Amino acid sequence: MPFLLNYKRADRVPTVLVQEALLAQGFTPGPADGRFGLSTLRAVVAYQRQHGLDETGAVDEGLYRSITTGKAPPAKKPVAKKAVAKKATAKKPAAKKSPTKKPAAKKAKA
Repeated sequence: MPFLLNYKRADRVPTVLVQEALLAQGFTPGPADGRFGLSTLRAVVAYQRQHGLDETGAVDEGLYRSITTGKAPPAKKPVAKKAVAKKATAKKPAAKKSPTKKPAAKKAKA
């Protein structure tokens, strides 16, 4: 099972370590009580924003190591743009519409 801390699921000991490390780096995660609450979530998002990461608020293994060791977070891989494939441009003949018939006018009896 992959390591993950977030607002809905968090282990106490790793959360305490994250809270203490964020506090030491100048963020405000609230008290280091092992609860991944709203203050901790906001501190993680602020950390992610400051380092140019996706602002998910979740702490995975790489982010955990980055926060607790004080080293730079893992760099985001640039998204490779795919070359746009050109379609063959064979023009189709315009579709002919069938002529619409107007209702025949009723003849008036004389």
